Amino acid sequence: MVPEGEEEKKKGASDQPCFFSFAAKLEESTKEKKDDELMKAVMAAPRMFLICKKPSQFQMRAYVYQGRGLLAGDSNGLSDPFARVVFLNQSQATEKKKATLCPTWDQTLIFYSVDIYSDPRAIADNPPEIVVEVFDHDACGVAEFLGRARVTPLVKLDPSNPRQPMLQWYEVEKGSQSGGELLLAFELFLIADGKELPFEPPHSPENNKLFMVPNGIRPEMTRTAIEVMCWGVRNMKRFQLANVTSPSVEFEVGGVTRQSKVIRNASRNPNFDEPILFFDILMPKEELYAPPLNIRVRDNRQFGRKPLVGIYIVKSLEPFRCHPLPPNAEDDEITPLPNASPVQESCGGAHVVDVCSGDKVPLQKKTAHLFGSQLKLASKSPLDVWEEDIDWWSKFYASVGELDKCKQYVELGYDKIQVYESELENVPEFKEFSDFCHTFSLVRGKNIENEESSQIGEFKGTFCVYQLPGDPTVPPPPRILKNLPHSGPVECVVRVYIIRAIDLQPKDPNGLADPYILIKAGKAKVHNRDEYIPNTLNPIFGRVFEVKVTLPIEKDLVIRVKDYDVIGSDDTVGETVVDLENRYLTKYRATVGLPRSYCESGVCLWRDSQKPTDILRKFCEDNLRSVPTFVDDNTVRISGRTYTLAEYETKKPVHSHLGPANERLALHVLNHLPPEMGKSLVSEHVETRRLYNPLQPGIEQGKLQMWVDIFPSAIGPPGPPVDIKSRKPKKFELRVVIWNTKDVLDETSITGERMSDIYVKGWIRGLDEAQETDVHYRSLDGEGNFNWRFVFPMDYIPAEQCVVTKKREHFWSLDETERKVPPVAIFQVWDNDKFSPDDFLGTVEMNLESMPHPVTRSAKCSLDQLPNNVQRSGGSDVKLVSLFEQKRLKGFWPVYNEVNGTPQLTGKIEMEMELVTGSEAAEKPVGRARDDPNQHPKLDPPDRPATSFLWFTSPWKTCKFIVWRRFRWYFIGAIILILFILFLILFIYAIPGTAVKKLFGIQ
Repeated sequence: MVPEGEEEKKKGASDQPCFFSFAAKLEESTKEKKDDELMKAVMAAPRMFLICKKPSQFQMRAYVYQGRGLLAGDSNGLSDPFARVVFLNQSQATEKKKATLCPTWDQTLIFYSVDIYSDPRAIADNPPEIVVEVFDHDACGVAEFLGRARVTPLVKLDPSNPRQPMLQWYEVEKGSQSGGELLLAFELFLIADGKELPFEPPHSPENNKLFMVPNGIRPEMTRTAIEVMCWGVRNMKRFQLANVTSPSVEFEVGGVTRQSKVIRNASRNPNFDEPILFFDILMPKEELYAPPLNIRVRDNRQFGRKPLVGIYIVKSLEPFRCHPLPPNAEDDEITPLPNASPVQESCGGAHVVDVCSGDKVPLQKKTAHLFGSQLKLASKSPLDVWEEDIDWWSKFYASVGELDKCKQYVELGYDKIQVYESELENVPEFKEFSDFCHTFSLVRGKNIENEESSQIGEFKGTFCVYQLPGDPTVPPPPRILKNLPHSGPVECVVRVYIIRAIDLQPKDPNGLADPYILIKAGKAKVHNRDEYIPNTLNPIFGRVFEVKVTLPIEKDLVIRVKDYDVIGSDDTVGETVVDLENRYLTKYRATVGLPRSYCESGVCLWRDSQKPTDILRKFCEDNLRSVPTFVDDNTVRISGRTYTLAEYETKKPVHSHLGPANERLALHVLNHLPPEMGKSLVSEHVETRRLYNPLQPGIEQGKLQMWVDIFPSAIGPPGPPVDIKSRKPKKFELRVVIWNTKDVLDETSITGERMSDIYVKGWIRGLDEAQETDVHYRSLDGEGNFNWRFVFPMDYIPAEQCVVTKKREHFWSLDETERKVPPVAIFQVWDNDKFSPDDFLGTVEMNLESMPHPVTRSAKCSLDQLPNNVQRSGGSDVKLVSLFEQKRLKGFWPVYNEVNGTPQLTGKIEMEMELVTGSEAAEKPVGRARDDPNQHPKLDPPDRPATSFLWFTSPWKTCKFIVWRRFRWYFIGAIILILFILFLILFIYAIPGTAVKKLFGIQ
């Protein structure tokens, strides 16, 4: 096996300069062709020579300070690294460091005499490259190559030049793989007569044969304190086919190591009983030179075995730097957080919460107007509406700006919620909830076969780095990490509210999916597979899942969107993971979001286990070390500052669901914390979490809007869950009685007369079933009489003002696809033809929520009634009404047809429209047309004129009213003409005989 360095040297040696390449090519061609002329051309080529009479002597000093993040060469995930510096034809190696990926060599390598055949000034302009190779030392066998870095030195033609090289980080590469970094500096001195070189660096106190990095180049050190909170380990995978049950953690920085206590049973409690460790070491002042901090997790097994199971390297401690506490800082005991009640084991269990709607509470419904437009709703007196029309979805839609789906929610003075476009922990102001502790992903390490590192667990902890007094006799500042919460397990009730998914990836051949939700926390699983939503990529779930977990053992809450399949296993669309422990421990209080107002009933009902006054008192004790003092229900004093309820509630509340004044004031203070009081708390919110599939990592599979509530059992039982069930449509029935039509545009029949065979067709948009009246035949003046009833049952959502339709897309579809359409009723007038397609005469479309008001007389009926009529006279308002509020309307509406894009009045239709609920329809049933039960109102057969009949079914009427009326003068003239012709024929026939008799006197 040829070492990698030798291969590169051979490869580099094969590369020839251009002029040698030209001569070699010609020589090769000459050998082949043996051409004299070509040989002469070769000999005539100009010669190039490089002649150096004597070499320049240099001394090179390599300052190898430290490395970080090197590759692992041993099976335990560590290495025994040393560095070899190669300069031209010389090389030297540093000492070997045992079992580390972040070695600190602090060593100077001196190449005393190096001959370089070149002009010194050219060397200064283009110094030769230095290669630093890192190897892993093995007791048996050849050292394993870990990577190399390429560096250029600082050239000093005058050794007395005071300029000093600067230590810099250089990337170590092994092929295309990053192999860590090295902190290096190099100097190349020209050895000239009469000029002395700088003094050699000091020797290492540990090994007199080694030189240290000299002062001026080595970093300036300062006394530094590092407080370590070793909170615990999480999700440790098996190592060597055995579970990691008794882990301990080693922290190493700058060659100093601290060892944590051993967790006796990580399956019961993965936290450390004594989590605080302390470093008092010398650290570089400049962060650039600060050594990394190594975190090594070992499993303490039988017979004294302590295998290394995971490592993590904190490359920079700068994010953990803080200011030391003043010497006179108070050391008051802070009341432990609510998790100070340990439990032995979890009760387990998970289920879908079935939220029951509460009693109906009447609310005041305000009159709505369309400001800035000529269209406006008809004025009406205030009406009482039921709270079922103002639900949580009204709150959500008002918060996201979909005001057409929330009706009077905003006008009634209810609060909105914060809708985040990202995960809650990724909101910048919350800083990933790492204020208490950070999460570090542990890896096995990378071996020399370029095997990629894999995450094998997590370490939870944090660090506080600050400067200590240089004089060791000066008392150190008070510790920062103190008065920590109890580290034992805590039982919690977790409620997961799944609202809706957005832009899911399709999983079915039809380009859609049948999604449902699966929640997993520890061993507990809960799902709503039986309630999957068919044929959609944007499902509205509206479900609440409740699970019992024990933190920190079951800290990871997995929310997975699955695709329902009839045959085979269900596919995973995507999943997201919520760290419950971080939300529970953070000072931002991410357990339950704080609403804007305190309500004891209604859609904004308080759901937390604690009241706002209790939360405020706890917050002040933990952060301000004081207790809020309520002067009265409307005034509170905190740390010398007074807050009043009038500061926050400047307007009189519209609704009557608000709670006591002191609770409202406490909640307002919590929602508007000034900067000097501490961190802002998490408000009532909805987060948007991205979904990822483990089989396609890094590729977003959609988004999920949701939120999580955490209720520690030690505080008390949780409040009532929020009812976020998706809105269910209500049963309504639209009853339309077609009484008459007027002034319907007539047509010319085959007999040449102006008449129409009128009938009316009607349907609800989105519903396939269309209903028709009977035909009023031979309407000569555009009037049609029907007395005909249409009955349209429909499913309607009042809050969203839409009709819900369900139908199968194809005959082979297993499930019905649900769609929402506006409540638009369409009525059309047609002319019936027996031997050709029926002729369209006119139409009218009306949204039942804002439909034109009818007129009582046909003479007043015109296109000015319609809101979209461009021929309406300027300045006139269209009176719009809601059939859902009026319940019944009767009168005339115009029908029109567009000619060249311009609507033209083609008739008028007299209707009576009534909207009843499902229960009212069951109490007062009616039949279609004039069928039984013919009531509400009773419809009698229309009194149509005698001229209304179908011509080929009534021959006598056809002759009487069509033939005779239309052609009677022709018949009379024909009869007269026939009689005249008969008389003339008889006259001609009789006149000769009569004339002969008269002439001859024949009797």
